[in-house]
Amino acid sequence: MKCIDTTYFVDIIRRPGSVRRLTEKLDAEGVHATTTINVFEAMFGAFAIGGEKGEKIRRKLTEAFSRVEVLEFSYRDAVLAAEIGGRLRKRGRHVGLDVITAAIAINNGCESVVTRNEKHFKWIEEETGLKVEAYEV
Repeated sequence: MKCIDTTYFVDIIRRPGSVRRLTEKLDAEGVHATTTINVFEAMFGAFAIGGEKGEKIRRKLTEAFSRVEVLEFSYRDAVLAAEIGGRLRKRGRHVGLDVITAAIAINNGCESVVTRNEKHFKWIEEETGLKVEAYEV
């Protein structure tokens, strides 16, 4: 199972044609996951836009999230995220909420993270071994 990062869900909204092949590939592989953190990040943008446009985006995102398993953020994930984030920070690397996504993915047995944000997740890969499947649009 792969963990799908927020960048993919943003791209579904902003440039759906650019992730069409990736979507077909992921669908062919079976069920994948995302995290409650990624749901938050994507939906935050939709609510910030507001109005009819924001509602349309929320509907599209809700449909996209219904096609994957949404992994919850647990105490165990919080501790692992803090550990990874602390080690990265000591090395001058700040990855924000991506460390929480990574911890949830690791604790739920995900083999990789699918993202356009290769920089942050490569740093996390170096620390943890969680593979990064980067894509471009």
